[in-house]
Amino acid sequence: MRNPQSSRAKLPPLATLPAFSIAARTGSLTLAARELHLTPGAISRQVKSLEDALGVQLFHRGHNAIALTDAGRQYLTHVNAALATLENGTRALLPDRVRLVIQAPITLARRWLIPRLGTYRRANPDVDLNIQSLALGPGDVPDVTISYNRGSEESRFPSAFLLDRTVAVCSPLLISGAAKALSPAALLDLPILLDTADAWSWRRWCGAADIPFQPRGGSIAFDTDEASIDACMTGLGIGQASPALIERELREGQLILLCPAIDPIVGAYEIAGAPPNGRAAGFTQWLQTWRASGDPPLP
Repeated sequence: MRNPQSSRAKLPPLATLPAFSIAARTGSLTLAARELHLTPGAISRQVKSLEDALGVQLFHRGHNAIALTDAGRQYLTHVNAALATLENGTRALLPDRVRLVIQAPITLARRWLIPRLGTYRRANPDVDLNIQSLALGPGDVPDVTISYNRGSEESRFPSAFLLDRTVAVCSPLLISGAAKALSPAALLDLPILLDTADAWSWRRWCGAADIPFQPRGGSIAFDTDEASIDACMTGLGIGQASPALIERELREGQLILLCPAIDPIVGAYEIAGAPPNGRAAGFTQWLQTWRASGDPPLP
C-alpha cells in the first residue's frame, strides 16, 4: 500500500525563506544582510541552500546585482504569502501593539523609506506603521511628519536626516556608452526633464557647474520627483535626482550617472513640528541614525 505522505513535496529549509524574500525585494544580498543583521556571505549561502533544496535557480547573479528568475518570481509569491500569514498570526498574539502614522512625501516613502523599514520593524516588532503620502485617512493624525525644505547650504539643515544632493542622470536608451564623456554644457543640448516648474534642481546644478541654465534641447516639467525619474528611465531626457532615491536604478544600470563630480545640495528631509514623544521619538531617532552613518549608497 502506498504511503500517502510519500507524494508530499519535501519542505525546503524554512529558515532560508526570509533571506530569499528580502533579497528579492531589495535586489541586493548586501541590503538583505543589513536587514537580517548577517553578512552578505551568510545570505548568499542561505539562498544557495534554498536553491539546492528546490532544485531550481531562483536568482540570476550579476556584478553587484541579482534578479529573480521566472521560477524565483513564481516561488516568491508563495513565500511572501506564507511569511505574511505567520507574521499576522504572531501579531495577533502580541499584546499592547502601538500604531504610528507617518506622513512623508511619496518619492521619499517609495524610494528611500521602504527599502530601509525592515531594520526599524525588526527592532520594534510591536509597532504597526501607517505610511501616508497622499492624504490622511479619516481621523488620522500624523505622529511623525516628514517635510522637504529647499536650500543649498548644509548648515541650514542641522537636524535633517537626509540631505538632498542632485545629480544628472539619463537612461542608456537615450545616450550610448559615450554618455560619461559629455560635458555639463553638452547636456543642455539634450531634452531636459524638470521635477519642478521653476527648475530649482537644474539651476542649482548648473550653478555648481558654473554654466548658465539654458536648455537648448527643450524641456518637460513634472510636479513630482517620482514622475521625473520615471520619465528619465523611459529615455525622454536628462533628469535630476538624488542618488539616495535612485540607488537600485544606478546599481542595475537602468540609469547612468552623468558628470558625477557635480552634486550640489538642493534641500533636505526633516521632521516637521515639535519633537515627537514616545514611540514617535524612537522612530525619528531611527531616521537620524541614517545621517549619522552617512547613509552610504546601497550596493
